[in-house]
Amino acid sequence: MSREKKFALSLQSDNGTYYRIDVYNNNAISSTTYTPKLGADGFTLTYQTDNDNRFTGLIPSEVKFDVLLEQVPEQAIINDIRDSVYGGFDMAIYKSTDDVTYTLYWSGLLLNDISPEQDISYPTRTTLTAVCGLAPLKDIDFNVDTNYNAPSSFQTLSYFKNIFNNQIGLQNYYWSATDTYINTSVDWTTDTMTSVSSRDPLVSSRFNFMAFVEINEDGSKKFKSSFELLDNICKAWGMRCFFSDGRWNLIQVNNYDNWKSPNTHYIRNFDKVYDTSDPGLGLLNYSSASYTTTEGTNIKRYGGSFDFLPILRSVETNYNHLQSFDMPFFYYYNNSDSSTLYQSNLNEIPVWNGYVYNGNIYTGTAYDINRGLTDSLVISLGEVSSLTGSSISINRDFTLGRAASVDFSDVSGANDKVEVHLKARFKLVGASDTYYHPLSTVVATDWTTSSIPTTTAIIDPLYLNDNYTGILDTININVQTNELPVDGDLFFEIYAIAYYNNFVDALSIGNQIAITDSTTTADPTDILIYSAPETSEEQGIKYLIDNEVVIKKFFRSFNAPSGTTITNGVKLEIPELFIGTGPTSGAVGRIETFNYTTSSWEDGTNATWRAYGAAVAGTEITQLLVEEVIKGQASGARVFNGSLKLTSGELNYFEGIEIDGTAFIPYQVSYNANEDTWYGEWYGIDLSGNTLTIETGVISTIPVSNEFELW
Repeated sequence: MSREKKFALSLQSDNGTYYRIDVYNNNAISSTTYTPKLGADGFTLTYQTDNDNRFTGLIPSEVKFDVLLEQVPEQAIINDIRDSVYGGFDMAIYKSTDDVTYTLYWSGLLLNDISPEQDISYPTRTTLTAVCGLAPLKDIDFNVDTNYNAPSSFQTLSYFKNIFNNQIGLQNYYWSATDTYINTSVDWTTDTMTSVSSRDPLVSSRFNFMAFVEINEDGSKKFKSSFELLDNICKAWGMRCFFSDGRWNLIQVNNYDNWKSPNTHYIRNFDKVYDTSDPGLGLLNYSSASYTTTEGTNIKRYGGSFDFLPILRSVETNYNHLQSFDMPFFYYYNNSDSSTLYQSNLNEIPVWNGYVYNGNIYTGTAYDINRGLTDSLVISLGEVSSLTGSSISINRDFTLGRAASVDFSDVSGANDKVEVHLKARFKLVGASDTYYHPLSTVVATDWTTSSIPTTTAIIDPLYLNDNYTGILDTININVQTNELPVDGDLFFEIYAIAYYNNFVDALSIGNQIAITDSTTTADPTDILIYSAPETSEEQGIKYLIDNEVVIKKFFRSFNAPSGTTITNGVKLEIPELFIGTGPTSGAVGRIETFNYTTSSWEDGTNATWRAYGAAVAGTEITQLLVEEVIKGQASGARVFNGSLKLTSGELNYFEGIEIDGTAFIPYQVSYNANEDTWYGEWYGIDLSGNTLTIETGVISTIPVSNEFELW
């Protein structure tokens, strides 16, 4: 089987534009192409947005067209489409002004939702539907086929390119390596990421995808859908994402205000290649062309009316930047082999040989750690910042268990019991020094540059042989560090020394025998020392500010033209966001920014953002969002309901149109290709100069105790 073109359809519209529709079967047996006629409408392209919301994020589109079938083989192709899986058939629409040179206009995946036809004589008419691929992303987890497994930060634009390529998957059919695949117009910048034509803020920013991962009650990871991920990114940046004019478009809504030539908004074009080592992510070219045209000779408005979106009294949203259960585990390794990195299944801490969870035993190469006296488990917790009142807390249960019977051949009785000494600490690697904070539930400790081990806790002797009853010996380590001394990379280090021969007699405790890889009197690999995965809010490793885990921050902007908030108007609530500025280095969803002066990534804790051309001091990106949203609707916003007839040329979905001096952009609209007519709703984009007032605040969990518990 091979990929073959099955239908080649064509039409010429009322204004003389040529269109060609190619339909492909990706599992074809025959290479024969058929050329049935299109229905009277040619095709209809529809974009689907939220109602009464100028800041819709992802905007799916679909194409419907009628095919007039005149022979049995053509009907057989329709039957194949009806029986196909999603992605089995795809299509592309091309456009031309001369019927010679064609360019890509739209592409999508055909659905198998075709109503059965009655057995009647030919010709028969069948309606086919294709989607751009955005809407089906609601049913696909964002880690499927995208290699988002090891927790890490990726550039913002790369999430779009990776998901478009691997979950929609048309990039190799309709784009060459030098074709424009993604078009952006995003102009929010920071002090260290200033506005330059070749610098795209979506490339100069990144975040950890763990911001979009939930931990279920059983400890398993639940990835949000690709639609949720990309839509949340769009809403955080005040931009829309849609497919138009043969490419994906990412455009901030407020850019359309007065976006006429000459203009200063940058447009950047990217190729389809997904390469995380490419700092430019495939930037092909850039310009400052206008994306707003004007009605007139070539674009006729008719049959329309005007309405208004309500005046906004306030805009608010929450930035949920930190799951309260834990800091993310980025990777772990054995300190004797730091080049081999492993990924946690959940948030287990496998100190010796593996762990037990939900009745299952997890062992193997990835857990072959700690049996040497110089071995320790090292877990990367990411970058942290030394803010006033900042500290790290750990509250985890550690268990001694077994994978099989452990019966020492050289001892008997109580001397078969195994005792465990745990030695744990945090390591903070700063720019010039490395600090250690030993963890003890008995004595006070502090950050120090000396690498001196301290016994954290002891698990009392336990039988692991046939006398083992399955009752696990578990202790709790609950310690909070002193204030972080420097910014840096944080690691949790822990190792265990396991002993047997603990009860020779009351006076000979020194006869304890340490168990290592060299132990032959029993199999040391059957001993398990671990902290099982946990999901409780009380347990975990947490970054604290003044003894609290800050998990949410709210942002509000008020319409206050004379310094007093208006009494009329409505409140707009932006759905909860999972990425934003800082506010601490423990925030999973913090947007990191690239510093072009130092050529390095900054952790985003203190990043301040501003819209292009703004002369005011920067602010947190989520605060900037609520301000930008209210600016465009402080006096309401005009809505045009009607039709636009193209007498010549074209008008694409990415283009705004100026009507009576105001820029309008399309929302819920459809395009009838044969009649060259758009019909639906366009929203006005007219930024107001009204004075705003702002409010921010934090939502925290219950304070964590400063006191150490004795065991």
